[in-house]
Amino acid sequence: MNQSHIDFKRLIEAYIQSLDRKEITKQSYLKILLTFNEYLIANSILSPNKKDILCYKEYLSKKVRSASIQKTIVVLRGFFTYLDSEETYRNIMTGVRGVKIEPTFKRASLTLLEMVNLLDKAEELSNTIEGKRNYAIIALLATTGLRTIEVERANVSDLVAISDGYKLYIQGKGHDDKDLYVKISNDVYQIITEYLSLREDSFEALFITHGRNNHGKRIQTRTIRGIVKETLRRTGIDDKRYTAHSLRHSLATNLILHGNGSLEEAKQILRHKDIATTQIYNHSLARSQNDGELKMSKLLFDRKGKKYE
Repeated sequence: MNQSHIDFKRLIEAYIQSLDRKEITKQSYLKILLTFNEYLIANSILSPNKKDILCYKEYLSKKVRSASIQKTIVVLRGFFTYLDSEETYRNIMTGVRGVKIEPTFKRASLTLLEMVNLLDKAEELSNTIEGKRNYAIIALLATTGLRTIEVERANVSDLVAISDGYKLYIQGKGHDDKDLYVKISNDVYQIITEYLSLREDSFEALFITHGRNNHGKRIQTRTIRGIVKETLRRTGIDDKRYTAHSLRHSLATNLILHGNGSLEEAKQILRHKDIATTQIYNHSLARSQNDGELKMSKLLFDRKGKKYE
């Protein structure tokens, strides 16, 4: 194999075209491989070897979570196996180990009071069309546990009335079609329709941009995350552990703690395939309610008038 002056971008495109996968999966793989190619270019690596892969793995460990690193390794392994089979480039992934995926999430949950404060602040800031959009997004995230990508993909036509309320059809994680739905309360429906009534447009996206130079574009996940983050800051919460995804965790935690919800209900709403994933929230809740350290401290320091044998 002649491995000098390899056009990895061209090889990546050829590999993606060869895959018998869903389109959404192929796009995910493409993004991972193009990011790897950008790393090679930025570091002037023309002919990567195993050492370069290990350096990239170390580089990723400082930027993304273990689950993302593991997915990258899996995708790179498939890519270089393909190149080796095509006799285009040797398989430099041989012997590269995966990483242990942390079983618990690292995004903090909001208390019920913090959730209420967040919604109140979003409503307070809803005196413009952008403010009303932001209020609708936060209300939707807080009550349905949607992922930001699912909010981005939502269209006006996906919001439908049913006999006893409203549904929003969504394209869930790993799905090509909008074959799933979340229930929308009357309160949230009114917040969303109030925003839509001010738009007076025919754009299909449920949430759009309202900037002077980019009006009418489908809102992106980065913008959604920024909306939640900024509103959290306005309530006094400025901590990297609190993000838009925290609202998903918060729904599960508060549903079980305050809403008399069951683990099974939380699993269905969050659309987890395995209840063991949902159980993480239960473990986190049990940990937060376990005051063993405080009780032990009280035993050791609150000794006034007490005798010990």
